[in-house]
Amino acid sequence: LAACGSAPASTASTGASASGSADGESFKVGIVQYTSHSSLDEICTAIQSELTALSEASVAAGGPAIEFEVQNGQADTATLNDICKLFVSEGVDLIMANATAALQAAASATSDIPVLGTSITAYGVALDIDDFSGTVGGNVSGTSDLADLSKQADMITEWFPEAQKVALLFCSAEPNSSYQI
Repeated sequence: LAACGSAPASTASTGASASGSADGESFKVGIVQYTSHSSLDEICTAIQSELTALSEASVAAGGPAIEFEVQNGQADTATLNDICKLFVSEGVDLIMANATAALQAAASATSDIPVLGTSITAYGVALDIDDFSGTVGGNVSGTSDLADLSKQADMITEWFPEAQKVALLFCSAEPNSSYQI
C-alpha cells in the first residue's frame, strides 16, 4: 500500500490481499498518481484498501481478484503520458487517475478503457469541455472535490465583513485552480 509513496516513477504492482480465484482470473487496476503528496497518497491508499476488500469478497465467491499496478508521475507530464500508454498496452481493466494531470494523461491515452478520476475539481475544465453539462461521457467518470464557489465567497464576506479587498492565491498553471478563482 505504500506504493503511492515517494518512489520515483517506478512500477509498484501489488495484488489484492486475496490471491485470486481458482482459475487465476483477475481484474487489473492501473493507478496513476500525479505526484507524491499526503492527500493524494491517502486517497490512493484508501482506494486500494476498499478495492482489496471487494477483491477478497469476490474471490471468496469464486470471482476474480483485483490486482493493482501503481505508478507515480512525480509531477512530470511526459512521465504521466508514458504511464498511461503503458497501462493501455498492458490492457489494464481500469485506470484510476489521481489528480487533474493524471486524468488528462489517461483520457488522452484511451477512449476504450474506463478511466475513473479522483482529486479532480471540475471535469469540464480539466478535460477542456466546452458547455460542460456535468457529464463527461465516453469512458471517463469519477469524483469531484469542487465546493460551492458562491458559498466560499459568502464565507469570506461573513468572516471579514469590513474587508475592502481580498487577495486569493492560486496556481495559474493548474486549470482547476484558475477556474475556482
